[in-house]
Amino acid sequence: MESSRFVQLSEDILVEYIYTDQADPTIFNTSAYPIEIMRDGYTNGSYFFNTANVAATMGNYRDISAAAINADKTIYASLNTSVGVPYNDFDTQLTPTSQLLQSFAPNLDIEYDRIKIHFVAGYSFDDYDGVIFDITTQRRDGAPINLAAINFLRTDTPVFNPDPFLLGGRLYVTYIEWRVPALFYMNNRFVTSNPNLLSYKLTEGRGFIPTPPITITAKGISQTRVENGFDFYDVQEINSVSILSRDIYDNLFAQVIESEVGDYFEISGQVLGSSLANFIATLNSQGGNYVAFHDVRVNEQIGTTFVETSAQAFTQTTDFDNPILFRPIILNSAIAVSFSIDYTLRLFNRDDSTQIVKRARLLSFDVKKYGKRLMKINLGTVPTVAKVYNRLQPDDGRRIVLGGTGVNAAETSDQIAQNLVVRTQYVTSFRDRLNVKASISPVKIQNITE
Repeated sequence: MESSRFVQLSEDILVEYIYTDQADPTIFNTSAYPIEIMRDGYTNGSYFFNTANVAATMGNYRDISAAAINADKTIYASLNTSVGVPYNDFDTQLTPTSQLLQSFAPNLDIEYDRIKIHFVAGYSFDDYDGVIFDITTQRRDGAPINLAAINFLRTDTPVFNPDPFLLGGRLYVTYIEWRVPALFYMNNRFVTSNPNLLSYKLTEGRGFIPTPPITITAKGISQTRVENGFDFYDVQEINSVSILSRDIYDNLFAQVIESEVGDYFEISGQVLGSSLANFIATLNSQGGNYVAFHDVRVNEQIGTTFVETSAQAFTQTTDFDNPILFRPIILNSAIAVSFSIDYTLRLFNRDDSTQIVKRARLLSFDVKKYGKRLMKINLGTVPTVAKVYNRLQPDDGRRIVLGGTGVNAAETSDQIAQNLVVRTQYVTSFRDRLNVKASISPVKIQNITE
């Protein structure tokens, strides 16, 4: 599944970089999700965009972006396409609109990561007119490659988070989100002999620096100037952080399983070839101070719709290898088709507020078993106790084995008793043991037939 890395950019801004699942990556083909690349003469770098017609899915398009127009990237210009002439068609240092669209023959499947910028409740932009979020890496010659340059203004409206969360004493309630091509895959596929690659086109055939990091920078717009109908921004850097291009914790995963010893579920973090306790101990030995948060949500399927009916959180500061024992209560067990347990494991570093996040999901159709009331056996209004006797069925004598030499030979009682076939019948309990008799007596066999 996807995995997240949380990084605190400021007291009010939290970045969530979501790596695509390496086993089953999120892929968009260039035929349906076209790509634009803009060259930048000020920094000798490039800018990546998706086209506006796929904005609802990709979120990273030119109309909401900005580009640096000086070498030290302290002045930006809006790339708003709603004006009569977009700025990149006015500035000769930028690629004009007619040359932005890239063609691939054949079209390519491109893996994408996601980026979420979370804002704390009541975020007021700290007197900035807006914030520009630069997502960059470096070409082999050191030139910046902008995977995104989102221009989020004070007048823009973020997305309200239906599941606001509390982290480090701050409540995050809104966010903005977009996709960027996964640098890990681009870098691994790059070869100088194949120009039909996104990495080749984006770096102009040079490739990336070895083991390229991803740098996330927030720049506050301290002043907005309008010249010739274009918006120019004087910016101040708020903060900048670098993360790796791939999830180095891919051996860590979240797990939800039904217990083998009881009617409940076991929720835990697992590490391939090791244990969660050893994993956290290693992180702490590197200067961390990690604890584990377990967020568990239950969704019930009613018809074709999943409805969330429960949300709980558990904290683990010790004994990390002990699973969380969880028994859901399905409120609509009479009509629900199924239910899911959505589990999020958060390893939170209390020293710098960074997080490692893994997710898991379990779907079950056993809704009756976990309903509000446990299933019961109806014994009636006045349960009665049955009388049980250790009584054998009558024997007709055909099971008696004779030891005489003749067919009609008479046997003594001791001999008959010795040759009797003994049958035992077991019962669970006894109501009464009175009036139970056992006896043995001689029997004369008159005739034996087969």
